[in-house]
Amino acid sequence: MKLNFFKRKKKQVGLFLSGGAVRGIAHIGVLRAFEEFNYPIDRIYGTSSGAIIGSLYCSGITSNDLYKIVQNISIRDFIKFKLSRQAFFSSEAIQVFIEKHIGKITFKDLKIPLGVFTTNIQTAKSELIMDPDYDVATAVRASSSIPGIFTPTVMNNKTYVDGALSYDHEQSRLYDCDVKIACNAISQKELVRTPNSIHEIMDRAVECMMISKAKFQSDDYHLQLDVIDQSMSSIDFKNRESLVEYGFKCIENNRKQIEAIL
Repeated sequence: MKLNFFKRKKKQVGLFLSGGAVRGIAHIGVLRAFEEFNYPIDRIYGTSSGAIIGSLYCSGITSNDLYKIVQNISIRDFIKFKLSRQAFFSSEAIQVFIEKHIGKITFKDLKIPLGVFTTNIQTAKSELIMDPDYDVATAVRASSSIPGIFTPTVMNNKTYVDGALSYDHEQSRLYDCDVKIACNAISQKELVRTPNSIHEIMDRAVECMMISKAKFQSDDYHLQLDVIDQSMSSIDFKNRESLVEYGFKCIENNRKQIEAIL
């Protein structure tokens, strides 16, 4: 019997999807490119809108079906008015949206392993939720609860807000993957126009924190990609086709780098 002692071990590929509100739609283009170029995805880690897209995809919904879903959504699908001292809107609509498409499932029911970044508002620390028995839609809701805009999410007697606020590089030890490909739906370029409304300023403030914490550093293979154009709005769905195309082109334009580390 011939033994191949030099057989190459398959690398585990982790895809990291950032937040960015509506601009997170660009991640659908990223996933479409991974499918078309036959790149492996062994697990997905997501924050905010990246967690939304990631949860749907990990449940078994293809990139083409994700595209069909976003063709028929609007900002109203994520907005639920509720008189509250905590925020303008209730975060419940986010959970309802997820459950509408994947049902009330737990992490162990997903076809691709998923990790969801959240911020524990009581400890001020980042928590990566991927417990097999945790409810997916609730975890994604927690990850997407932008302070001041959406009410915090209570899960297992803990209160959470947007995961981008507290990302800690030390969490890299929790990532069960060899290759890390991080896709940012937030441009690091200087704004052309200064935000002039409450929503725009709050949104930009969160973006500033996300930009500063967006580098997934480790000693393993790592590739950081910006998948979005700075001029695209975080709340306007009119650019949905362009967003998907932008995400796809980002991967297509970086194929040489990606294939070098796979």
